Amino acid sequence: MRRIFLKQKLLSSFFILCFTAIFLACTGEKPVSEKVQIPAQETPIYHIQDSLKTGVIYPEVPINDDKLNSFALYLPKSYQPNLVAPVVFFFDPSGRGAMPLYKYKQIADSLGLIFIGSNVSKNGQDEDDINVMWNTLKNVSYSNFAIDTKHIILAGFSGGARVACAIASKEPGITAVIANSAGMPQPESVFDPNTLFIGVAGKGDMNRAEMNVIEQHLKGTSLSHYYLEFDGIHEWAPSSSMVKAIYLSYMHVFATHPANTDQMKIDAFTEQQKLTIAQLLEQNKWVDAYNEMMILHESTKFFNPAVDHDAIDSLKNSAVYLSQKSELLKINNNEIAIQQELYKMMAQQPDTLRWKVKLAEIRKKSTQKGEIGMMHQRLLGYASLLCYSLSNRLLMAKNYTDAALMVTCYQIADPQNAEVYFFKAIIQASNRDKTATINMLKKALSMGLSDKNRINQQKEFDFLSNDAVLKELLK
Repeated sequence: MRRIFLKQKLLSSFFILCFTAIFLACTGEKPVSEKVQIPAQETPIYHIQDSLKTGVIYPEVPINDDKLNSFALYLPKSYQPNLVAPVVFFFDPSGRGAMPLYKYKQIADSLGLIFIGSNVSKNGQDEDDINVMWNTLKNVSYSNFAIDTKHIILAGFSGGARVACAIASKEPGITAVIANSAGMPQPESVFDPNTLFIGVAGKGDMNRAEMNVIEQHLKGTSLSHYYLEFDGIHEWAPSSSMVKAIYLSYMHVFATHPANTDQMKIDAFTEQQKLTIAQLLEQNKWVDAYNEMMILHESTKFFNPAVDHDAIDSLKNSAVYLSQKSELLKINNNEIAIQQELYKMMAQQPDTLRWKVKLAEIRKKSTQKGEIGMMHQRLLGYASLLCYSLSNRLLMAKNYTDAALMVTCYQIADPQNAEVYFFKAIIQASNRDKTATINMLKKALSMGLSDKNRINQQKEFDFLSNDAVLKELLK
């Protein structure tokens, strides 16, 4: 009799797994009218170094001289302590606070934005950890920099996007959340109603389906929202997408605070969007052009609409648009069918040979150009995410036998992922195999595992607590 790999109730919703699998993760300054005050009786006093210069990226700014509690900082070249400026708080899933600052530095200078990246926020933090991290970061930032409290942006990638959403669900007055490659279900139910939600995903991103689900849901709500796509995979968005998202936050500020309207920024954004639309039409990407036209229309409708309904309707009713839209729908339906097939292959005791053949087929097609190739890139990401989720669940249940088989499938799906070898180390440790455990940990570290706490806190590794080799690895 065939052994059931997962309980039947876990098979009830394929889409729930897709959505929740990694949940378990030109200047425009205005004069300072009043110094931001943090009540001493309510919050601790934080201090940072006082020699910070403009135009310089600081990867680590210790808080109260604590290097383990630090943030990355970039003050734009135009920054002046007596003029407030908008701020973007960045959250990377691996605590690489400086990484998005280096990537988007030119945006900060062109728009006069303060950039702050958390070095503490990482995947796996619970609600209490997130609250402590955010309150510390917020208080030290508001106490030491001239921040425009009417324009505060939270931007996160993957698990960092979930952190940004979690913060916005508790923090009133957030202007916009830029959720890159992940989000949260029904943000309108917990966000401040004046907060703007901007979903961003690559066309080859394994979480693209999740971001589309969020966008479709938000269309039936009153929460202001946009959805941006770029040609890429599961990664921080390119500068062109990030600057567009930030410009959309400006449009939102101008609509909600008309006294702050900056016509130069509206004109600059409008011209860039029109150029993008023209380029997409030249490239015969009519669906993308329509999406960009709708973004331009929605973001400028409170001012002088930059595009009228006749232009929108003309494009939407064209034969080329309808044909391309239909083709994309077929691709999306095919993607869902293949995801369901992959899920069923993992739902019962997997056949590793059949899994290997299927993944080889998907990997080969992922090299194709266009929508077909990007669909198969997403499927590779989905297969990896699926194996991660099921492997992790089995390990948490201490079902090491079935976990070993699932991790083998995980390795086939994503052989360069450090999590594969970390999971293998846990399985070897369950057998108290010192040599094999150390070797798998070495492999995981060489592949990018960087969170020492995960090793220290994993109970299966307790038998190595006094091992000299492990101690050396942790250094």
